[in-house]
Parts: sequence; structure tokens; C-alpha cells
Amino acid sequence: FKRSLNTCENPNIYYDSNKIKTTKYSILTFFPKNIFEQLHRFANIYFVVIALLNFVPVVNAFQPEVSLIPICVIMAMTAIKDAWEDFRRYKLDKEINHMAMDYLLTLVKTRITGNNVRVGDFVQLQCNETIPADILLLYSSDQNGICHLETANLDGETNLKQRRVVMGFSSQVSL
Repeated sequence: FKRSLNTCENPNIYYDSNKIKTTKYSILTFFPKNIFEQLHRFANIYFVVIALLNFVPVVNAFQPEVSLIPICVIMAMTAIKDAWEDFRRYKLDKEINHMAMDYLLTLVKTRITGNNVRVGDFVQLQCNETIPADILLLYSSDQNGICHLETANLDGETNLKQRRVVMGFSSQVSL
């Protein structure tokens, strides 16, 4: 999708995209980052130190290889859990980023995905659609210019919040 506006007409094209990325890891960074995070937990450090002490002949209580089994199992299970959670976040991000919506460009309506929305773009939303970005309400089908929205994807609150059309933008606003 390419916009037909040049940089003189739209100075906001230099802002970053609206693409959502909530994942912690990539394929290349998973193992180093995950091990780094796990070694910041006191319990894991304790068990690693105990396992390493068993390799010192004077201190060892039992076979050194056996002492590695519990910490390796715990860290492997935690890594699998973290990988699964990160994969679920990746799938949800992909779903939200590819959600289609109406994009208004010089009074011509086009369907685009949420990750293509930029600062200064006008999008038309229908009832019960997910809002793709931080937006200003410029028009509402309500005669008082009021819109009710849920911000659960931003702050976890499921109660509806009332928003009003920007003051001075629309003739439908009445006080």
C-alpha cells in the first residue's frame, strides 16, 4: 500500500509505523536473553551454585552430574513456558497488525491493515471495531458527538469510556 501524498503535503510520513510488537524474544535472541533472565532469579542462582560446588572434590555431596539434573529441568521447563507465551504474543500481534479498516485519502475509501496507519491518517471505524491506534474522534454518528469505547487492549479495563468529538472540529457538538 503506497500513499499518493508527497512529503510536502504530509510531513508526518517520517513517524514510525503503527505496528504492534509485544514479544520479548526473536529466534536469535531467545536462548541468551532467556538464560540471562533466569539467572536473575535468586532460586536459580542458588541451585546453580550448589551444582557447581558439587564439582569441587572437597565439597561434593554426591555425583556432580546428578546435581545438574534439577536445575537443567527447571530451566528447560521455564524456557519452554516463556517460548510458548512469546509465541502466543507474536500470533496476537500479527492478528492485530493485519486487521483491516477503512482508510480515507482525499475522499476515497480504501481498506488497509492496522500496521499501515500513520500519524495524520484518517480512518473510519464502525461499531464494535478495534481501534488501531491512539486517535482523535473527529465525527460520531451520535447527534451529540459522543462515542463509547472499551480500552481493554490498552489498560485491561472492560468498562466503557465516553469520548466526545474534538471541540471546534464538528458542527454536531452542542453544549
